[in-house]
Amino acid sequence: MRCRGGELSMDLMNKYPRLSDLKKPAAKRIPKFVYAYLDSGTGHDRAKDENRAFLDGVELTPQFMRGRVDPDLTTKLGPKTFKAPFGAAPIGLSSLIWPGAESIIGRAAKKYGFPYTLSTVAGESIEMVADSAGEMGWFQLYAPRDRDLMRDLLRRAKGCGYTTLVITADVPSPSRRERMRIAGAPLGSRGNSAFSPRVIWQSMLRPEWALRTLLNGGARFRNMEPYAKNDGTRGITKFIGDQLNGSLDWDYLAEIRASWDGEIYLKGVLHGQDAARAVGLGVNGIVVSNHGGRQLDAAPPPLAQLSAVRAAVGKDIPLIVDSGIMSGLDVVRVLAAGADFSMIGRGFMYAVAALGNKGGEHAATILLEEVRDVMAQLGLQTIDDVKRLSHS
Repeated sequence: MRCRGGELSMDLMNKYPRLSDLKKPAAKRIPKFVYAYLDSGTGHDRAKDENRAFLDGVELTPQFMRGRVDPDLTTKLGPKTFKAPFGAAPIGLSSLIWPGAESIIGRAAKKYGFPYTLSTVAGESIEMVADSAGEMGWFQLYAPRDRDLMRDLLRRAKGCGYTTLVITADVPSPSRRERMRIAGAPLGSRGNSAFSPRVIWQSMLRPEWALRTLLNGGARFRNMEPYAKNDGTRGITKFIGDQLNGSLDWDYLAEIRASWDGEIYLKGVLHGQDAARAVGLGVNGIVVSNHGGRQLDAAPPPLAQLSAVRAAVGKDIPLIVDSGIMSGLDVVRVLAAGADFSMIGRGFMYAVAALGNKGGEHAATILLEEVRDVMAQLGLQTIDDVKRLSHS
């Protein structure tokens, strides 16, 4: 089915034709400390900026005289087939950025046929997003220190129909997130989790966000709440910090593999040896990622590591790239560089923060139109044609 955005307002598409056009309106609708959480990297944002610079440096040379091209975006990833070569990456506390963001993006994913990955530390729960995303729902696991808690999270996910697990490897400890500090953001497990007068004032300056957040129950961690003592936001952020930071190692990965009978992707891998070892433990695919530049400011761009990871795991292991992808052109770039799929995090969230309930579908429509347009400009009919560019 072709998707050219006709179901959305043409005025909206003309006003915000790119995901990057949604950054400024997003910043105007949400408090400064929330925007800092969404937009920042860590350190001096070097890794985040390098992600963007590396993507911008990828050029694609068209070949013409191929007649009319009507691109087909159907994409096979492992045993599944999707209607797009991209998915929505997990973002913790999406509902703090905009209340209900998880279900907004989940509904768009279900409608347009791409996966939405729910974070362990999302605002909405496994059960809530199963209703909105349906079979397009994936679950991202921050491996908790408590193995029984891990197994119960997996039990809940499996019971709700999730068949793909994304395990995040690249958060061995909290990063400093200096822009968040400067903006006055509560740092949760990184330190102070109290809402200061400054944060309250920033929230009051965004009354629609504040009211919706209040009606949504505030900053919630609904997946983790059943396991934490009921002593308020400070208590659950401390519980999450104690449980989720630095627990994952190779032995634990093997335990998770034994506990989950569906697909597993290991997210945050940048080194070929790590990728090969994960595959040896039964991981089905690798997400090559530097966490959007949010953890280590000296980390290399994922796309710079892709060829080494591919060499380590071979041609048959699915490789997904995320971090910095902000357009359909970027999606085609990573596929042409040798990836099988891509994931987009901030781009979807800028759209939802700017447009609320319309944001998920608007972001999806932009990306689908852009991928199709770039493929047509290159004279490429299928996603496999795009992938073959890496061999030419």
